[in-house]
Amino acid sequence: MTAGDVEVIKGAIDSHLAVSFDGTDDELQVNAAAAGLQVAAATEGTISFRFMPDNITGTYGLFASGAAAAAADTNLLIQQAAGKIRFYGRIQASAGFDIITTNNVLTAREWVHIAIVHNGTRPIIYIDGVAVAMTDTVGTDLTVWWSVLVDLDEGRLGCRTINGAEDQFLLGVLGDVKIWNLGFRAAEVNREFNREATQSVDTDRQTALDAALHNYWAWDGVLTDQGTGADTAVIVAHAYLSGWSSEWSRLVETRGYTHANDNFNTFRDGSEYVTIAVQGA
Repeated sequence: MTAGDVEVIKGAIDSHLAVSFDGTDDELQVNAAAAGLQVAAATEGTISFRFMPDNITGTYGLFASGAAAAAADTNLLIQQAAGKIRFYGRIQASAGFDIITTNNVLTAREWVHIAIVHNGTRPIIYIDGVAVAMTDTVGTDLTVWWSVLVDLDEGRLGCRTINGAEDQFLLGVLGDVKIWNLGFRAAEVNREFNREATQSVDTDRQTALDAALHNYWAWDGVLTDQGTGADTAVIVAHAYLSGWSSEWSRLVETRGYTHANDNFNTFRDGSEYVTIAVQGA
């Protein structure tokens, strides 16, 4: 852009606390979480998070756990695979599962809620609180979960880790991440998506859910894990806590306006903000 150029930026203003990643070498390390989940040895569980991809053309790691050396093929991985979500699990050299959403479920620069539920029999992928069609590309052992994983010493948010090396760095923002050692029921996934304070009206069930919350990174100004795992995330490279991030704010953030004379005029249009940006001289 050159001086005087005008750009109209429009996006939804529904915001979530988040961490931003530049797609080059950013990541969050949560090694103790991976090891702790293995020690807990649950046969079922739930992984829940929100994220907003800057594009849907590439493959990016979202959540990963693995072993650096002793059992290098042991891992669980959630990926953005273009417009789909892929969930992969392996026990050393043995085949486990490789599951991908049948249809495209992602839109560039729009928030989406992902939940992976393992009910003890197989994983189920939920998008925005609803179970979606899945394709079992590999399904020789759909029961793979923390109880059978060994030698886990690496946990990552925002990239893939495999054989002790990182790649597939996320380009986008990652919202709150929660991991339970208990498989959610469909209604509980929907309540988590809607950010309802109470997961269950069943007191005993709620007690079990509360006790099963192993990790919870809320990104509320700190990197602290509020779950029982107590694994504070470690920032690598240029990842940073970006506060309340909306589709509109992410668009503004990534446009690269840095000149002191850049001019912004912003107004609200229903559930969206519209910014008229003028490149400074």
